[in-house]
Amino acid sequence: MAKQPIVLNGVEFKFQKDAIEYFKCMLNRYGNGETVTEFDSDVLMSLLERHPKADKKIGCGVKRFYKDRTDMPTSCFWVERKDGSKTDFSYLTALRAKSKSLYQEFMEACRNSVKDDLRLTKMHFFEKYADKNGKVECDITGEKIAFNESHIDHKKPLTFQVLVNTFIAANDIQIIPEMFSHQDAQFQTTFTDPDLKGKFVRYHHKVAQLRIIKAKLNLSLGGSERILKSRNPAIIPAELLDK
Repeated sequence: MAKQPIVLNGVEFKFQKDAIEYFKCMLNRYGNGETVTEFDSDVLMSLLERHPKADKKIGCGVKRFYKDRTDMPTSCFWVERKDGSKTDFSYLTALRAKSKSLYQEFMEACRNSVKDDLRLTKMHFFEKYADKNGKVECDITGEKIAFNESHIDHKKPLTFQVLVNTFIAANDIQIIPEMFSHQDAQFQTTFTDPDLKGKFVRYHHKVAQLRIIKAKLNLSLGGSERILKSRNPAIIPAELLDK
């Protein structure tokens, strides 16, 4: 049976990819803090009604839609409600009309738990090994790369997903919705229990094998990558291990 087209305030999209491109272009037309036009607002309202958390996002009613920054180097659509409260929403999530699974939420909360420590580890590595041009060697190719051209990577076979899966199994964790925090303007899932967060952080820092590699290479790595010894592993600083 053929999929039904997506129709939002009279605008019809035969394929989801067409809708994604439409809202990507819409977002790019606005500057941060700028309120969207009346027509775009009507289309966004139809889109928001598809969101799996539409009732919570809409709240007491929508006063306006606008574009603004997230806590990452990106921007997204925001809702200002009639009572003045504000929240973000993802047009991708709304188009897919599907919430993340509990496992995906758990994975995101784990990643968020170590995000700052991983950035500090990367900074520490560059401070120690960068040449006079501020570049280090990619652990896979040996190519010289700058800080913003690199990723800190969990080396196979202990990928981040493997670490999360073994953490769940070792601690016999049953994932439930109450584990996670979802607040307005909170862009990533976090743990409600600081002890669970701390337990994962300690496990991650004890087990993770990290390396610095070229960002584009990291995004293209597949399952066929050979497992080789790191040229120069990125070591989590001692002060992070002790905290």
